[in-house]
Amino acid sequence: MKQILFISDNLCSGGAQRQLVTVAKLLKQEGHNVTVYCYEENNFHAHTLEEAGIPIVWDLAPTNYLKRIFNVRRFVKRGRFDVVISFLPTCNFLNNIAAIGRHKWTVITGERSSRISTFTSRRGKFFAWFQRYADYIVCNSQNACALWNKYLPKYSEKMRVIYNCVNVGEINSQYHPREDGYLHIVVAATYQYLKNPLGLVEALKAMTEEERSRIIIDWYGRSEVSRGNTLAYDETVQAIRQYSLEHVFRVHPDTKEIADIMNQADVVMLLSQFEGLPNVICEGMTLGKPIVMTRVSDYQALVDDSNGVLCDAEDYSSIREAINKMNSFSIDELMNMGAASRKKAHELFSGEKVTAAWNELI
Repeated sequence: MKQILFISDNLCSGGAQRQLVTVAKLLKQEGHNVTVYCYEENNFHAHTLEEAGIPIVWDLAPTNYLKRIFNVRRFVKRGRFDVVISFLPTCNFLNNIAAIGRHKWTVITGERSSRISTFTSRRGKFFAWFQRYADYIVCNSQNACALWNKYLPKYSEKMRVIYNCVNVGEINSQYHPREDGYLHIVVAATYQYLKNPLGLVEALKAMTEEERSRIIIDWYGRSEVSRGNTLAYDETVQAIRQYSLEHVFRVHPDTKEIADIMNQADVVMLLSQFEGLPNVICEGMTLGKPIVMTRVSDYQALVDDSNGVLCDAEDYSSIREAINKMNSFSIDELMNMGAASRKKAHELFSGEKVTAAWNELI
């Protein structure tokens, strides 16, 4: 049994936070003592940890960055932890800083959404330098791991790949194929530019009225990317109104009921420009849904002709064609694609496989 600490910025509805909570629960179920430390206020997932008996330490006082570094380092050093795990760049930086000097615990940092700027930007290079203090760097996709090995081969011996674990919980909703004659598509993603809500607007704008009349797309996610930053959400809402797409593209806030909502959909879609391993696609596959996704992350392993349609984030006609192709399938074809998704999900990211991988690492 290990004493394990997870460092997170907060417990918002974002993919990294959701995956941190999932892994924390898995390791708790394995008999480890797990604690989660947060330094920003957002308790969207707090109830999940509390129900699992995982204590949360909220250290919300420091707004000074140096003070925050000091507080995290002091907490880690005094905690007598065996393993300290983090998933996001700033959290990884704090995790690594805490390990400078003599330490007995294992430092594990996670890369959730690597892209070229992770290695070439000033900020990316700064954070990457501190990864020398990590014992393991865990990517959630082979694509991200390949980028690390290409740009920072000196860390290659630290690199590991563990796919996200998917646990959609208890499903209380019923699925009715093509309810009311529409193809119902769900997107679950924060309203930020890299998730491409404006690209979806452009694709819908390019459709004929007849094509639009047979689909409904519901997007669920946080409107605020960072404190006070709602630019992508505001522009998306404005564009929807400008092109009179309210009856096709409906925007909603994030919700704890997203699994039930996806279960009621015909298709789960993600149009990101970059991703680590997209939680929403993994969850949609686990729920047995056909998938529309852009060619990001390990898309080759996730989607093929048997369970979905691929498109390109920067090519709005490609997005339009993918949606229209999905809309051309019969109910039987949609159901067969959903069954193929569920089979792939079990093979790729079942709880047993992910738990075994994390146990081996720690």
